[in-house]
Amino acid sequence: MSTEFEGKVALVTGGTGGIGYACASMLASRGASVALLDIGKGIDQASRITKEFGRPALAIECDVIRPEDVESAVNTVIDEFGRLDLCVNAAGILPPGGNVDVFEPSMWARVINVNLNGVFHCVQQEIKVFKRLDIRGSIVNFSSDAGTVATAGCAAYVASKHAINGLTKTAALECASQGIRVNAVAPGNIETPMIAALGVSMDEIARALQPTGRCGKPEEVAELVCFLLSERSAFMTGSIVAIDGGITTTGYSSSNNTPYGGK
Repeated sequence: MSTEFEGKVALVTGGTGGIGYACASMLASRGASVALLDIGKGIDQASRITKEFGRPALAIECDVIRPEDVESAVNTVIDEFGRLDLCVNAAGILPPGGNVDVFEPSMWARVINVNLNGVFHCVQQEIKVFKRLDIRGSIVNFSSDAGTVATAGCAAYVASKHAINGLTKTAALECASQGIRVNAVAPGNIETPMIAALGVSMDEIARALQPTGRCGKPEEVAELVCFLLSERSAFMTGSIVAIDGGITTTGYSSSNNTPYGGK
């Protein structure tokens, strides 16, 4: 196993499933102690990480839309491990699709609250801790291919991910002089429970949209996240890095360019 993150403490929101869990596992495999923040406690996942990689793993119940939850969770990490170095803000939702004229305002508000406000709450607390403890920390937010191009039937998701790009760049600019780095990854179609929950076939997505002819795997995204968290990317901040199998090179070719249900 690599020791790239030996002595480091990592926090991963959405850490109990999909890409978040892949990130937490890879960080632990490279020496980091990890805290998994999610709306479920995730005790089983944390225990699995400790058993497999021999690194301390802590599960913390946290709803990122509640700033008090985020503040409490970050403080718990500090109380448990004494520091915080690496942050992965992966929590997010992708609701069933609907065009702008029929999209429920309540669902719009929920998507923005989780995908944008939740990340803001996390970034805010993470930066506060880095400054208070004088740590040159690294943050990776989760954008999306939908943060680069439009996707019919997904206005709330698209808006939230475009906004993540702006938040990431602004936070990076504000913190650069203190040695705090903030970047984002922009995954395309990845084989995750969130996509599966929409009832969409990954094979269908690959055939319809992916130039590579396949969808990505959570571990491929986790590899990029680890690079951005590491000293190997020390000159990168404010970057939005695509990992989408080339899907954004196509510009999406029609007004109904998503299998997620735009109507």
